[in-house]
Formats: sequence, structure tokens, C-alpha cells
Amino acid sequence: MCLICNQFINTNRNAFCSKCKENFTPIIKSNRINKLLVSDGLDAAHSGWYFTQGLDDLIHSLKYNDRAKLGLELGRHLGQLISPETFGHVDLLTAVPLHRVKLRDRGYNQAEWIGKGAAEIWHIPFKKQIIKRNRFTVSQTTLNKEERKTNMDNAFSVKRNVENMSIVIFDDVLTTGSTMSACALSLKKAGAAQVSALTVSTPMDTH
Repeated sequence: MCLICNQFINTNRNAFCSKCKENFTPIIKSNRINKLLVSDGLDAAHSGWYFTQGLDDLIHSLKYNDRAKLGLELGRHLGQLISPETFGHVDLLTAVPLHRVKLRDRGYNQAEWIGKGAAEIWHIPFKKQIIKRNRFTVSQTTLNKEERKTNMDNAFSVKRNVENMSIVIFDDVLTTGSTMSACALSLKKAGAAQVSALTVSTPMDTH
């Protein structure tokens, strides 16, 4: 059954049907970094589709309805929509990490599954736990730009060798960029040469 329209799907591999996917609004393949409130450390930021009806239901289901493999499916579609050449040479793929408390509650990191799906299409290595979330951060929704930066200060650290690497970080939704920026800064501090953000979706207006 399609998670969006509830119509029967003639395969167990897919969680949503091709007709509903056609209703997703793809984003023109342009670097959205200038649309972010916070972009320090990032060299590029791309998203696949706008966060509109249908896709928002899928992402909610991915995060809160114990559907980890839905992330794999969305990641494959994302990898088909946006090519790795968009970012130039790419050495490694990784994901925004969850805090251990949230990871324990959810049971999986949805961003990792998205990254794994794209890695299957791109044939580029995906490595989880490159970045570690050091502390729990409060919700960003009511914070201004400076408060967001302060909230994310030293929130992440890098646990693997990333010297001179070009890395793409995955997540489900790109909003202000503050979380991606904090991850990128930690990677740059550890010696990464280039860091880009890629998400399944972004709101129609990121400001």
C-alpha cells in the first residue's frame, strides 16, 4: 500500500507509488547556500524536492513510524535526481548524527538510511559515525541566527580521519542550515577540504 494515497503497489520494495512521486515538486538543481540562514563551513547545499504535501507525510513516517527503510528508498530517488558530479569530486558520504538519547528512542538515524540509499546509486562509500553529536541541543524553531549558532557551538566532533576529503552530509530536511553548518565546521576543523549538504527536501522558503 502506498503510504500517501493508500493504493495497492505491486511490489514490496516501494513504500509509495510512482503517481504520488510525480506530485513531488523537484527543485531546480542550484546551490541553495545563499538561501540558508547559517552556512558557515558549507561549500554547497542542495535539496531534492520542496517539503510539500505527500512528501511531508513520508518524512514524518520515516522519523516517527519506525520506517527506517523508507529512508533507503528516498535516498535512492535522491541519488537518481541529483548526481554526485553536482558536488565535483566526492570521496565520502555521511549523515547528520542523532544524539544517543534520540537514537535510542527512535532506534535508527533516518539520515543514515537516506545516505545509504544515495550511496547505492552513486557507488561512493557511505560511512556512519564520522561525526559525533556531543550534546543534546534544544529545538531551533524559536531561535534567531545568533542563538542558533550558540546552540550548535561545539555540538559535534569528528571521529575519523577526513584529511583533504570532499564530503557530502545527508539529512531529511534542510531548513536554516544551522545543524549542517555545525557539522561542516567540525569536518573542516578536522581537515576536510570540501563539505556539502544534501537533503531530501527543503521548505518553499528557507528564510
